[in-house]
Parts: sequence; C-alpha cells; structure tokens
Amino acid sequence: MVGSDVGSVAPWWLAGSAVALWLVRETWGALLSRRKERTETEANIGLVEGLSKRVGELEVRVLTQDQRLQQEFDGRLRAQEEASRLRMRILQLESALRGLGVVIPDPDQVSA
Repeated sequence: MVGSDVGSVAPWWLAGSAVALWLVRETWGALLSRRKERTETEANIGLVEGLSKRVGELEVRVLTQDQRLQQEFDGRLRAQEEASRLRMRILQLESALRGLGVVIPDPDQVSA
C-alpha cells in the first residue's frame, strides 16, 4: 500500500496539472502560429494577385505602344516610298522637258 514517503514527493495531480498546462500551452502556441502563417499566406496571395494585375496592365500598355510604333513605322515607310516616287516622277518630267529643249536650272544653284 501507500507508505509514509508519499507526502515527500509531489502529488500525482500536480504532475498531471503540469503536463496538462504544457499541452494547453503547446496547443495554444500551435493555433496562434497557424493563424499567423495563414495571415501571412493571405497577405502573400494578395501581393501576388496585385503584382499579377500590374504585370497584366503593363503588358497591355506595351502591346498598345508596340502597335502605335508599328503604325508610325508603316506611315514613315509609306511617306518615304511616296517621296521616292515623287522624286522619280520629277526626274522623268525634267528629262522630258529637257528633251523638248527647256533649260531647267540646277536646284542647288537656285536660292530661295
């Protein structure tokens, strides 16, 4: 049976209380850390969504700018082709006029 030395050591309920307190503390800490991790995860998800949206907007802006640049390039190319056609037409007309005997002054010697 129980001897006289039972009172000299800690009672069983004190040891059980200490273990129960430790379990509650660990459980509570785990719950709090899970909440913190979930909050951080949600913040990271929000950040990634915001960055994805910003990247999408930038892609649209770049595509729009590329289209505008392509239109400008095409317009300049058409203008150069038209200028070349006009120069050729002028040279043809000058040649035809010179063939008729018309004296055409050199454009570099004529002052405006």
